[in-house]
Amino acid sequence: MQNENVQTIVQNGKPVFVVIPYDDYERMKREVALAVEINDETIFPLEVTEMHVLKKFSLPKAWRIYRGKTQRDMASALGISQGAYSQIEKSTRNQIDTLRKLAKVLNVTPAQLAMD
Repeated sequence: MQNENVQTIVQNGKPVFVVIPYDDYERMKREVALAVEINDETIFPLEVTEMHVLKKFSLPKAWRIYRGKTQRDMASALGISQGAYSQIEKSTRNQIDTLRKLAKVLNVTPAQLAMD
């Protein structure tokens, strides 16, 4: 990253901290947390992890919000009612076929929806 706005804080002649613009920090966080599979590990974007862990959202709900979709959008894509979709988000034991359908709509793997 070549940025004129980077500030290095030095103590005893050694760099100890780097201050970078917040937008660069956010971009770097997203790049590190991209949802990819590496060595059979399933990785999640930071935003999905925060919603799931800190806000206690189900993984289907966290991914739906991350992808910018409404419950109505999801229900329509799945051919079900919004109420039925809401129950999927609340469930802790969705069927694998349901997870596969959700994964396809959200462009994730079924594992990324079921790792509770």
